[in-house]
Amino acid sequence: MTETSQLKKYLMWYKVNELFSDGLNKTQIGQSLCLHRQTVSKYLSMTEEEFMSSQSYDRHYGHKLDSYESYVVNELRKWPFLSAPQLHDRLKEHFPDLPCVTPKTVFNFVKRVRLTHDLPKEVEKGYRPYEKQPETPYGEYAQCDFGERWMKTLQGQSLKVYFFAMCLSRSRYKFVYFSRTPFTTALAVYAHELAFKFFGGVPRKIVYDQDKVFLVNENLGDLVLTRVFRALVREHGFEPVFCRKSDPQSKGKIENVVKYVKYNFLRGRELVDMDLLNKEVLGWLERTANGTEHHGIRRVPSEEFETEKAYLMPYKGVPTVPCETLLPHHVRKDNVITYRGNYYSVPTGTYHGHQTLVYIEEKEGRLYIYSHETGKTLAVHKISGDKGRLVSNTSHRRDREASLDDYEAFVRKELPASTVIDTYLSQLRVHKARNYRDNLQFIVRRHAAYSDITLTEAFDECLKAGVFNGCSLMEVAETLRIRKGETPIEVRTETEPVPGADTSAMIPEKTDISTFNTLFV
Repeated sequence: MTETSQLKKYLMWYKVNELFSDGLNKTQIGQSLCLHRQTVSKYLSMTEEEFMSSQSYDRHYGHKLDSYESYVVNELRKWPFLSAPQLHDRLKEHFPDLPCVTPKTVFNFVKRVRLTHDLPKEVEKGYRPYEKQPETPYGEYAQCDFGERWMKTLQGQSLKVYFFAMCLSRSRYKFVYFSRTPFTTALAVYAHELAFKFFGGVPRKIVYDQDKVFLVNENLGDLVLTRVFRALVREHGFEPVFCRKSDPQSKGKIENVVKYVKYNFLRGRELVDMDLLNKEVLGWLERTANGTEHHGIRRVPSEEFETEKAYLMPYKGVPTVPCETLLPHHVRKDNVITYRGNYYSVPTGTYHGHQTLVYIEEKEGRLYIYSHETGKTLAVHKISGDKGRLVSNTSHRRDREASLDDYEAFVRKELPASTVIDTYLSQLRVHKARNYRDNLQFIVRRHAAYSDITLTEAFDECLKAGVFNGCSLMEVAETLRIRKGETPIEVRTETEPVPGADTSAMIPEKTDISTFNTLFV
């Protein structure tokens, strides 16, 4: 009981005793405070200490789900974004003896647990609005789409999983199949066969996005299907319907299913292996996705499916695991892979040891390279017909210019504000492109010994004379300092001799005196 409720109880006991001391009888007190006469009698029979220790003051009510509170608390601490329907499904999954309760009971229970243990729910991001479509005839339409989501393994590693989803439009009966690798045409066809077997029939029309897995070219309405998918369509006799680009509302039912899989089934679930994940999703489909009332049609999809399955076309095929698999390839230490006599680049940093692997897939004259760990697309290259060629993407190379720009900006903040210095540094970068960073580092180490006026004059003199060298710049600054009567600075050697080299016969390089004659005429 909350402190507010306890305070109200105490005030009521106090008011009863106050009215009784004013001469009112029990019936009058009950009518005045809207209490039963027996309640008034009970309050009057107890002292303040007896009332404070009685159940009338601090009453605790039991709840049907109290024995599952520790499990719910652990889940919310681990996954604070879980919703009440998700927790209801988790409870049914892990506790076969869970009592039959309504979703509202679970909602109230989860809300109370969050308040009691201070476990606020994370703020959800906004979602895309969809337009509700009119209901279609039984067995007429299904919708199909792909999804992907990052999952955590037991070791805490993040891996991406890919899934295929199909939903019968009328009954909202759903099927989901997971893969660790991106869907190829052959794997998508296999997923179709699994869905048809799961439904026990084939819908007459299936709605798709314009995905390259199914479609080679839209061709202004004359669709050109991929060879393997075209064979599936001919074998089972359904009609593929492709949406226009950027039009998710035309297949909003499956868009909602993809979101449902991501945020109800996958969210807060750890990845053990793909076979177990596909087994778990079938259980989730039975008890939750297809086993609970759909908020759109206000019917249970599994019950509606009993009517719709009679309208499906018969399925006589046998799902066969595709022979086509993504091939693993080793990554060389220079961040390329070899394929048919050529070298194809991957982003710098992909290589992290001699066991670094990637998946490759060739389709439509291009080589697709996927991460072995995450399944993410690393690179797409046009396949070369030559031999010994390096096919690279400039974005895969380390951006050395960006880091140099950052360092130049840092050095510029250390120096006085002057257009002369800006001009000199830009010219220095042109003339000393290979050693520009070394020159900047030399200037940073020495500039603090000189005043802003002296430094600006030194930059100006060097710019006029066309001398672009950090060492010469600091020598000019030192000369200007001495001319002003200031104490000379003892300059330490910036470079070390080559270890082990015989320097006895070497003659040190001397600065050409004509350089300084041009500076100080």
